[in-house]
Amino acid sequence: MITFNTLSIEKSKNIDNAIFKNARQLKNDALLIAKVNNSFGSATSLLILSSEEIIKAILLLLRSEGFQVYKIKGANKFFKDHKIRHEIAQLIEMGSGLFDTATGWEQRKPTELAKTNIEWFDTIVNGFFDIVEASKPLIESMKRIEMLKDFNDVKNNGLYVGYQNELIEPRILVDERTYINTKEIVDRIFKFYKGLKVLFHPRLINHLPKKEIDSLKNDLKMFVEKAMSEYSFEKKKN
Repeated sequence: MITFNTLSIEKSKNIDNAIFKNARQLKNDALLIAKVNNSFGSATSLLILSSEEIIKAILLLLRSEGFQVYKIKGANKFFKDHKIRHEIAQLIEMGSGLFDTATGWEQRKPTELAKTNIEWFDTIVNGFFDIVEASKPLIESMKRIEMLKDFNDVKNNGLYVGYQNELIEPRILVDERTYINTKEIVDRIFKFYKGLKVLFHPRLINHLPKKEIDSLKNDLKMFVEKAMSEYSFEKKKN
């Protein structure tokens, strides 16, 4: 039987579009019930489900572009185990955080808070503030990664009534703040997918030099086939 992870590169092309549409629908449903009914538990669970779907879309898109995503240890579980897709989301968040940090560093305006008559002192102090400012995206990413580690529990908490010495309802376990934080994370995963679609679009050459496009693709290839390959999913269980 042919499944997602046995599809050829050619057969994988454009399948991500259908998965994206489903992920977007789940996300839109989440936004609707949060806005209309204040059902933040159910909305949060739907957001997490949408993130699991968009991760599938990302994997199929990368596969269709020839990336060796299915050679990663444990890749046979990518489409079976939703917890593994949460882990992939963690890797994506880490990569995005590093990219945001590097971009911020390149685009920064040097700090000039310290303006004394001691040049070496000014350099050290201003450099310290530059580093602190540039590292903020990565620090925020680390916080989001910690939240992603709990995505499966949060998803279940938003759907089911529990009991731990007393009755625990979803509206108690998953509040508006959790919903807002989850939405931010999911938005970033969707943004990553859309960024890939732009990167692989044939008309991008009309807007960016080929050398720059190739450099971005090489960086992505390094991230997918090097960084992800060193992270084993084999021991992960449902």
